[in-house]
Amino acid sequence: MSIITETILQEIKKKKFYSSYFLSGENEYMVNEIVASLKHEVLNPGFESFDFERYDAGENAFDMGTLKRSLCTAPMASLKRLIILEKVDKLVEMDRKQLLTFLTAPVDSTILVMIAISSKKVKSAFLDKLRKLSRSEGFGNLRRDSLQKWIVDYVRKRESSIEKDAILVLMEYAGNNQLSLSGELDKMITLVGKKKVIKRSDSLSVLTSNMVHTVFDLTDAVGRREREKALAILVYLLGWGEPPEKILAILRILFIRLKGILFYKRKGLLNKDIARKLGTLYFVINREAQYSKYFSIDELKDRLHFLYRAEVRVKTGEEAHLVLTDLVYNLI
Repeated sequence: MSIITETILQEIKKKKFYSSYFLSGENEYMVNEIVASLKHEVLNPGFESFDFERYDAGENAFDMGTLKRSLCTAPMASLKRLIILEKVDKLVEMDRKQLLTFLTAPVDSTILVMIAISSKKVKSAFLDKLRKLSRSEGFGNLRRDSLQKWIVDYVRKRESSIEKDAILVLMEYAGNNQLSLSGELDKMITLVGKKKVIKRSDSLSVLTSNMVHTVFDLTDAVGRREREKALAILVYLLGWGEPPEKILAILRILFIRLKGILFYKRKGLLNKDIARKLGTLYFVINREAQYSKYFSIDELKDRLHFLYRAEVRVKTGEEAHLVLTDLVYNLI
């Protein structure tokens, strides 16, 4: 398809639809936003069970014949039928050929949304063909400045506001995953209620509620090189259901920041100036500056390499709990 300057969301709001979409990248939140927008604009309320179906190409029970019949079925009461095909990159070769054939002659009464969520860029002739035959868009995670603006906008649309310190605490804990961030923001908006303003104390209250240990406790134990304590906290967090990807991200941020702290301390900067240079909260730098005495620059470089290898291992399918246990042991 030709180059298009509008985003898919902008097109959907103008009721400009395509017969097929290919959504890819690591930002699951944006993919979900597009699917939700299509459902709102295309489906007749009350008829979702008739005119909306979702398939997972990664499941053993997936059947291309069933998908094709669904694609060719006329809508019962909606503008069009909406079919979601998740993990399209997992299709076997025979099914890939059938899908590509269908895309060359799509059914006007059906919209097919193909999704490939991945945290790494994958070179694939098949995915390239999907991009050419469909309206496609890729979604990466937002950078820090853009993410802060998105948080402010997300809260504003829900008739509330959020202070900068509260944003920094939230990003410190939840990283740059918009799906996780949106869930935490919804809790904070509910917590403040009629006050309408989310403060740092509200962020901390939501992020640490009901948990004996938090990711902050893990980084503290790792920063102080207390191996036994760190491993015990890790087991607790994983048992509580903390996403391994979030734990990896927080540990990576810790060691990147420790490297920055050591660098600026050698230049004679005070903690408040280091906080400004690194774009984080003063109390965070105050805490982590204490850890810097336990590591040399070379040790920090080694640990950043350990973190990189751990992320690769998780992304390539190794069991995340074992990878994290091995990582935390070696970080200390």
